[in-house]
Amino acid sequence: MFNLLRTIIIFSICFLIGCVSNPPNPLTSEQIENICQKKKIEAAKPTTNLSLATGSEGPKYQIGITMSSDYLAGRDPNDVYNQCKMSYNS
Repeated sequence: MFNLLRTIIIFSICFLIGCVSNPPNPLTSEQIENICQKKKIEAAKPTTNLSLATGSEGPKYQIGITMSSDYLAGRDPNDVYNQCKMSYNS
């Protein structure tokens, strides 16, 4: 029991040291632009995904349609983009 407790404490300390020593890097303006452009496109129309694969059981097809909450709410894509930019520049 003592060994288990000691192991848990050691792993907890290592985990906390790892979290403290690796601060997140700030996003570049290009990354922010890409994120906000993607949100603008998602607010304008649904996006579709088509996946084709082959395996031992033969070909597999998968089609997906994704609709953002902004699209479903009918928000203006330009407003979504502007609010996104403002949220990252704050």
